[in-house]
Amino acid sequence: MKRSSSKVIFTDALCLFIICLVITFAVAGTRAVFKDRIAKQEWKQTQSVMSQLIKADDFQEIKMAGENQGYQALDTTGKTLGYLFVTKTYGYGSDVSVMSAVKDGKVVGVNVLDASNETPGLGQNVTKKEFVDQFSGLNESLEIVKSKPSSKNQVEAVTGATKSSKAVAASVKEALALFEQVAKTEK
Repeated sequence: MKRSSSKVIFTDALCLFIICLVITFAVAGTRAVFKDRIAKQEWKQTQSVMSQLIKADDFQEIKMAGENQGYQALDTTGKTLGYLFVTKTYGYGSDVSVMSAVKDGKVVGVNVLDASNETPGLGQNVTKKEFVDQFSGLNESLEIVKSKPSSKNQVEAVTGATKSSKAVAASVKEALALFEQVAKTEK
């Protein structure tokens, strides 16, 4: 009797293993088949966000060191309208991914791409327009404050989410530093 129950367990385990193996290969195969289509969709979404920050006819990727991403915004004649940088900084619960648009050394727009692992109702509020709009026109000396800003380069932190707010500010500062590097190479 024991032999047959162990045989059943072995058979069931083998079937489960084979099913998992087939599903894994099916998902991997599907991903490989649609890789180009997925990349086009992701690029389209990235361009949509970039267009909201800087109105441009074309965006060209710039080679960046590390995980950062950089893009040059161009008009139809090839003139540079500004730069966009995707940077990440650790917030309260995870990395906060931010796209910053920079022109002439100043921030012209910010979009928080991912703050999904920040505290819901607190840290995730850094994605709101009221917060990110405060960065427009600022330069690398920007500072996060807990109360109403008293100077031009200060940004009021989201209430209860100082770490998340500082993560966004650090990402924006990183984008401004990347802009300076790119500006030096183009001279």
